[in-house]
Amino acid sequence: MCESSVYTTENSVIMEDVISIKISGKKIELTDILNQKKELNGEIVEMDLEKHKIYVKI
Repeated sequence: MCESSVYTTENSVIMEDVISIKISGKKIELTDILNQKKELNGEIVEMDLEKHKIYVKI
């Protein structure tokens, strides 16, 4: 499986088991394996694909 977890830059979990990320300007839409969606305003600052972690500055 290739899901990732999304965290704030302070290491707080925003969403786990993310399979899709859509970016439009500062808007980020996350979708998990159960098709639950979460929208937030921020900026992706780091993606650690080996550890499946994505960091967002809110």
